[in-house]
Amino acid sequence: MTELRLVVLIASAVLLTSACDESSAPPPPPGAGNHTSTTLKDTKRRGLGAVDTTAETKDTSFTPEGPPADPRRADFVSLSAPTDPTWRWEPPRNDMRKINWVIPAPAGAEPAELVVTHFPEASGNTRQANIQRWTPQFQGEDLIPQAEISTLEVSGMPITLVELRGQYRGMGGGWHKDDYTMLVAMVESPYGSVFIKLLGPTDTVSATRAAFMTMIEGLKPTG
Repeated sequence: MTELRLVVLIASAVLLTSACDESSAPPPPPGAGNHTSTTLKDTKRRGLGAVDTTAETKDTSFTPEGPPADPRRADFVSLSAPTDPTWRWEPPRNDMRKINWVIPAPAGAEPAELVVTHFPEASGNTRQANIQRWTPQFQGEDLIPQAEISTLEVSGMPITLVELRGQYRGMGGGWHKDDYTMLVAMVESPYGSVFIKLLGPTDTVSATRAAFMTMIEGLKPTG
């Protein structure tokens, strides 16, 4: 009789434990809570939101400078350039980004992003190495698109313009944004390499292309 009572008590404890487990969701697998979708569905939240975060993450210890005092001109890396006052300044995510704007979109399109970055000189920071790094981020219907490359000189500084168009897939190939365009001006300034990159839907990039070129052609050293 004592043994029977012990069996009943053990069975009751097992059932009670099972009921408690079913009433609460199982814990997520390790690291699952740290991953979010990178499909860029919400591009209006912060410009292009997650664009290029595979290579560039937000630095919470970094305190960015405020917006330009004059929305028609910006100063960065001892350079000055005219800007379009319709561009909306946003706080840079880290100290690699010297300044960035969200570019307003035409009706029915998504905004683009214009970012100025500055990197210390390194052996891998060459014009061809950067082009080879950007090109696989785009996919055409069948093949990887070929970059359109042109050069100019502004205020004595050599500048290489690189343009890519197609399905933007980002650094890790995790995004699939159709009909995107990237325009990059690689500026060989007296203060090191400066990259001015415009990235977004082709319609938005096309609408601000003239203002982008006005910015590039108006670059001047200030140091």
